[in-house]
Amino acid sequence: MTRLPDWLDQNISEVVADDAAAWLALLDSERCNIADRISFARWLDEDPTHRWAFEELSEVWARLKTLSDIEPLLQADNVVTLASAAPTVENTAHKNSPAPRRDWSAGIAMAIVALGIAAHFVLSPTVETFETDIGESRALVLTDGSVLELNARTEMDVVIDDQKRHIRLQQGEAVFHVAEDPRPFVVVTDLGSITALGTRFGVDLSGNVLEVSVIEGTVAVATRDQPAPLTEYDNDIGVTFAPGTALLDAGEWLEVSGSSYRQKSLGTEEFRKRLSWRKGVVIFEDQPLHAVVEEMRRYMHVSIHVADSELSGMRISGRFETGDARVFLEKLGAKYGILIDDQNANWLLLRSP
Repeated sequence: MTRLPDWLDQNISEVVADDAAAWLALLDSERCNIADRISFARWLDEDPTHRWAFEELSEVWARLKTLSDIEPLLQADNVVTLASAAPTVENTAHKNSPAPRRDWSAGIAMAIVALGIAAHFVLSPTVETFETDIGESRALVLTDGSVLELNARTEMDVVIDDQKRHIRLQQGEAVFHVAEDPRPFVVVTDLGSITALGTRFGVDLSGNVLEVSVIEGTVAVATRDQPAPLTEYDNDIGVTFAPGTALLDAGEWLEVSGSSYRQKSLGTEEFRKRLSWRKGVVIFEDQPLHAVVEEMRRYMHVSIHVADSELSGMRISGRFETGDARVFLEKLGAKYGILIDDQNANWLLLRSP
């Protein structure tokens, strides 16, 4: 549930708040018919703030157990989705709002809104934010007993209440040791969500790429565009559709990038390399220089850039300490002949030999 400041930041107008409360009352009544549902769908599609306001208000009521039938009304199977629901006639912005003939008043509608806002103060779970700086790693224990290991330049928001354990990973990398608990444990990112089924797993969110590595147990990975299915290419039959949720067992790895994904099994040695940052080192094996530099930026306060595309693709292998940029640069020069242009102490340029 969104916190009250987030509600206020949406700049929800009084008219939209009134309409959301009125629709909520109508949909919960016995008088609601299919025509009302179609009008409701049109109203939702007119403006993103309509759906936001209605979902937030209905969530408050659902948690208060006052209107238990609201949540099913928002499911895709029950709400009519219209391809083009924007009004086609000028000055009709609110023509699909509930008609004045309904047996509720503006006072009742505003009372619902007021109660909803007040409930945010009481019901909104506490959000804890954890961050690590460049070169910093840390371990923390959550209130449910789960242990999280955060790599450098990682940011996440944690919400644990009586119904769920919810992690919003904004950026970075972490290993999750999930404590046994009946409440769902879900890690959400902009590229997809990972649901733990009693497990230890790693998640790495770097730019537009999401990587999930399962150390123990099983996880379910859903793409950002769920329920749209993932696609995979088969040499014999071309593009086929796979389920929108991928199940990963111990030893498996999944990469999601845009609308594509790769999944494979990893050996013990590969896992050791991928998680070596927990011991203060990173290990590369035949990786392009640009990928090596991108990874090392997590651990170095100096900004490093590659001079040209040819050098960017140079293949690099080696073991590097995460806390010593000088040694990293020296090894690049000694082993690969890469020249370091360090005219600015905070901005380095790597040049071809």
